Amino acid sequence: MSKSNRKVELGIATRETLIKTARNLFANGYDSVGTPAIAEAAGVTRGALYHHFSDKRSLFSAVVDQVAEDIVVCIEDVSAAHDKDPVHAVLGGCRAFVSACQDADTRQIFLVDAPAVLGWPAWREIDARYGLGSLKNGLRACAAAGYIVEDEVDTVAFLISGALNEAVFAIAHAPEGTFSDGHFDRCIERMVRGLLSGDRRAT
Repeated sequence: MSKSNRKVELGIATRETLIKTARNLFANGYDSVGTPAIAEAAGVTRGALYHHFSDKRSLFSAVVDQVAEDIVVCIEDVSAAHDKDPVHAVLGGCRAFVSACQDADTRQIFLVDAPAVLGWPAWREIDARYGLGSLKNGLRACAAAGYIVEDEVDTVAFLISGALNEAVFAIAHAPEGTFSDGHFDRCIERMVRGLLSGDRRAT
């Protein structure tokens, strides 16, 4: 292996270590940790940290991206189990999203700190690249099966995504016990089945 390739690999490994370490620390709250502590925990110099990330906020943005990607992995794993029924796949993915967002670390990073630190436009852009994109793929499968028309995919995706986002933010910020077990799950099922039960539904 050439020295240049080795250098690239080391750089990638350092970046991944910083993101992983920062993710663990940011789970306690964005304001609870600074870059010196992150660099120390990752076993790198502050210079190495700033080589990969211009500041704490840019490192946090990379962490949020990774959290969003991991949420989509959970969604798609569940959806794949229902690949023969696109409506069940979408419904399973919706439930997986809500479930993933109730993880304490995910809730703190993705729902509490990300909108405050990065701003709503940035948060929505991340959500559009990951969660909304995955949902649209599932709805295209529903359109292909005749549950909705292709022209409705984007509209239905925004309706479902908006409802789910409001649900997980409500759960994240409400006092424990505010919502009864299964309440959102039942409402999500009624919403999804209602939106995907048009006249063109496959038999």
